[in-house]
Amino acid sequence: MNGRALALITLLLGLATLGVFQWLGAAPEVADAYTSQVAIGEAVSEFQRANDPSDLARVFGDPINPDIVAAQTIINTRDLYAFIPVYVLFLISSALLIGRRGPLVWAAIGFAVIAGVADAGETMLQLRIIESIEDASSLLPVAPWHWAKVFALGLNGLVVAAICALGASKRWILAVAALAPLPLALAAFVGIGSTRFFIISSGIYWLALLSIALIETVRGRGAQA
Repeated sequence: MNGRALALITLLLGLATLGVFQWLGAAPEVADAYTSQVAIGEAVSEFQRANDPSDLARVFGDPINPDIVAAQTIINTRDLYAFIPVYVLFLISSALLIGRRGPLVWAAIGFAVIAGVADAGETMLQLRIIESIEDASSLLPVAPWHWAKVFALGLNGLVVAAICALGASKRWILAVAALAPLPLALAAFVGIGSTRFFIISSGIYWLALLSIALIETVRGRGAQA
């Protein structure tokens, strides 16, 4: 596959990732349950980090709010069947575009796949919890799946940063953007930072990947992938 074709595929996958992300909460049921996108993000993040019934009570209310149950069902179903597959493919294609081949490229791909598997495990568990929300304590915790996903995504960024710094074509801006999520994930894990910073930094990293794909598509480089 030539470089321009791979760049175009990466660009389309990146745009699809953005579009599906916006679609996750774009439903009347979600609007009925939450007042803003910030509230949706906070609820989703808290559900993903749930360890005990008190965490579920903060997400779904006590007594349980059926509007929130309906909203979380839609968000997590779309996440499982649309968002996870498309972002994993985007990260795989991005690694191939930036590094072409070699052990670091395969490592970046491997961490993207691990993140997707952990994310799918997390989301399937969340859907099982929603189905039996009245007595879901035996299904907890969700958090180990969440942190496995987060650290795999952070390690994907670390490897991509290494590709950018060590490769023939230096991409320092992308290297910095790719490196940022991992330390922020560690900070959130040990309790000295917010997962929101990890999410924001990951978004910046993915937008940087999308920008590279756009630039390479426009340039039309013919290098072999």
